[in-house]
Amino acid sequence: MFTCKDFDSTDAPAEMVQYIIDNVEDFESRYQHALSIIGRDRCPLRMADPILYDDILDAGADWMVDNDTSDDSEFPDYDIEEIFG
Repeated sequence: MFTCKDFDSTDAPAEMVQYIIDNVEDFESRYQHALSIIGRDRCPLRMADPILYDDILDAGADWMVDNDTSDDSEFPDYDIEEIFG
């Protein structure tokens, strides 16, 4: 099972990373599958599994709104590829 410690959360709150892991449906199996595509095709996460990538973005935006860290539903300060790619 993944935790925020498994990812590079240097530039993002660990709580946000854990929220994403906990709230993206079937995160672990989907992420493992995306990693196999990334390794095989040498592509970024957003290309390996665009739906998972969008779900991660949505969960991150939800966390930011819930924690009053952003006025909008996007979080441009964090690079999803750096954290999960």
